[in-house]
Amino acid sequence: MSEALHVRDLENAHREIEQLRKELRQAIATAATTREEAQQKICEFAREFRISLTTVIGFSDILSANDKSHSPEWSQIAIAGHELVELIEKLERSVCLPPASNGQALTDPSPTSVYTVLHIEDNETNFHLAERILKDRANIELLWAGTGAQGLELAINRLPALILLDLNLPDIHGSDVLVQLRNTPATQKIPVIVLSSDASPTRIERMLKAGARDYLIKPFDIKRLLFLVDEALYSRSQIAA
Repeated sequence: MSEALHVRDLENAHREIEQLRKELRQAIATAATTREEAQQKICEFAREFRISLTTVIGFSDILSANDKSHSPEWSQIAIAGHELVELIEKLERSVCLPPASNGQALTDPSPTSVYTVLHIEDNETNFHLAERILKDRANIELLWAGTGAQGLELAINRLPALILLDLNLPDIHGSDVLVQLRNTPATQKIPVIVLSSDASPTRIERMLKAGARDYLIKPFDIKRLLFLVDEALYSRSQIAA
């Protein structure tokens, strides 16, 4: 009898050990899932925070450039903002996996492709704002033209996949630039997104009828711009495929 009890005790112990192993494996799997979910949430927070922070820095730079009194508060805001960006980027480098397309909207079916985006904008501060906004898009090469004439020349020579167009240019109005782009066979199919402070419904209607793909009013929503850029490049990749 004692031997039978001993065997049963061994069997029970074996089952308990197996149960503990199973529970341990489940606990490890749960911990791994929790860790991945936490990592994902941290990365999402960092990305969302950096997008909003980019807006603050960009427009503080613009206001600083236009501030006749040269108030030191603007530079202090910019310095603090850039320090926060560095901290966020450090967090992303240590925690986050490289984003495929920033986890937003449509993804490029050919992630190795590099798309040239031309920004025709006379204000250098505005260009640097766009540069910061598109920083996460590793597949974008951003070009800058400070005048309409330079923009037309670059558009013909480089044939960008997308053009971001300001209207108030020092030499040619943006509407005339768009007309010339549409009348030139080499550039007539390049999508153009207008970025302008002109909120006139008449102006918006004219630009869209003239061939602009989209029209964003400054100050524009950064997430909306990112979506439109992704959408336009995705469409271009589908045409090229």
